[in-house]
Amino acid sequence: MKQVIAAMLLSISGVAMSYPLDSDYWAHRSVLFFAPQQDHAVEQFLADEMRYRCQIQERDLVVVVMTPQQALGKTGPVASHGVSYLRDKYKVEDNKHIAVLIGKDGHEKHRWGATTNWQEVFEIIDAMPMRKQEMLNNTSVCSA
Repeated sequence: MKQVIAAMLLSISGVAMSYPLDSDYWAHRSVLFFAPQQDHAVEQFLADEMRYRCQIQERDLVVVVMTPQQALGKTGPVASHGVSYLRDKYKVEDNKHIAVLIGKDGHEKHRWGATTNWQEVFEIIDAMPMRKQEMLNNTSVCSA
């Protein structure tokens, strides 16, 4: 029943296609950055995300920033129901800056606080079995 309700709530939001509940495989990896408000940590996260855009895209990584005021990502705005669902699913407190890395298998791989070390995130992703296969099949177009 809980999954049915969550599916209904997510179908209203832009995250429905990005975070399927009934699938063991997602089309992408995700970083969900939860923040209590739009602040310096969010601004820094977004600036760094722009700086590493090529490496992020190369790793099929979708970045979504969620505050009580707004939640935006590549898939567009996220309805408040979707934000609440994801906050509950990943057990994120309302007053904390928490980023969660989610693999293509839909499982949490790593989490951290307000400051993101993108090189560390890329190393974690690059060590994943699916990513290793991707790297064998594709040449990097990003200058590191």
